[in-house]
Amino acid sequence: MEKEKQKEELLLIDANSIIYRAYHALPPLTGPSGRPTGALYGLASILIKLLKDGAPLYAAAAFDRPEPTFRKEKYDDYKATRPPTPDDLIPQLHEAKNMLQKFGIQTLEAPGFEADDILATLADKFHSEVDKTIILSGDLDTLQLVRGDRVVAEVPKRGISETKIYNTQEVFEKYGIKPEQMADYKGLVGDKSDNIPGVPGIGPKTASNLLQKYKDIETIYKKLEDIHADSSTLVDKLEQNKEQAFLSKELAVISKEAPTPNKIDELKTNTFLEDRKLHEYLEGLGFKTILKRIIPDKERESSKIGKLF
Repeated sequence: MEKEKQKEELLLIDANSIIYRAYHALPPLTGPSGRPTGALYGLASILIKLLKDGAPLYAAAAFDRPEPTFRKEKYDDYKATRPPTPDDLIPQLHEAKNMLQKFGIQTLEAPGFEADDILATLADKFHSEVDKTIILSGDLDTLQLVRGDRVVAEVPKRGISETKIYNTQEVFEKYGIKPEQMADYKGLVGDKSDNIPGVPGIGPKTASNLLQKYKDIETIYKKLEDIHADSSTLVDKLEQNKEQAFLSKELAVISKEAPTPNKIDELKTNTFLEDRKLHEYLEGLGFKTILKRIIPDKERESSKIGKLF
């Protein structure tokens, strides 16, 4: 098998969000040992799709931890409406770390920080050392990290089979604002998935218009007299929820101060799709269809893995 060419890219994976997306997108599966494997199958499928046309030179996958984060300490209801992790997903989250390492991708986590914070810190440190940084996430929180075409977010849009890449222009076309204004946007409209309240009564269109004109929440509150000339009702909403608006923005800002490696070489990938140990690992999980995607027919016929098919 011809070895895939490595690209001068940094791939950053929000592991928890991708695994959750895979879990809900695929039917329940079990491996030869009887363990649940549906989310792992989805993760492996996504990784192969990303690596098929050339492996990134550097990669890391970040996980959330169970301890309260600094956001939870600021606002006890942060993410309070999320359901508990399904029982059959818990062991898959643990095994996902092993899978990612089999693919040559380092896994990282940090008490008090979310996966997004780790990815943001890495992107901030190392984006100038590569041609492109790709942030793979199952939600849109990471859009605030996008910078031109050099730092982009790749988000599954239909289950896990299709993804959409957001650069600065794509973010503007979707929200009418710049990526760096996303935290201000959430400060106004809130975020139901994270239970961030925002300002009641302010929707996406109003928030976008305000931010296009005034840039950020701080300026909006300095210009309430100007806004009052157009809409006294809007000013009433802003005044009555000022503290909540600033808290919501603070909760939405992704930190760039998580503890992470200080040298990009620590994130070098060290496994490729033709690696025999990776094939044996996937074989052990019963992922026959996935193996067919990465092992040519002739090679399968001449190897012990070929006996699976």
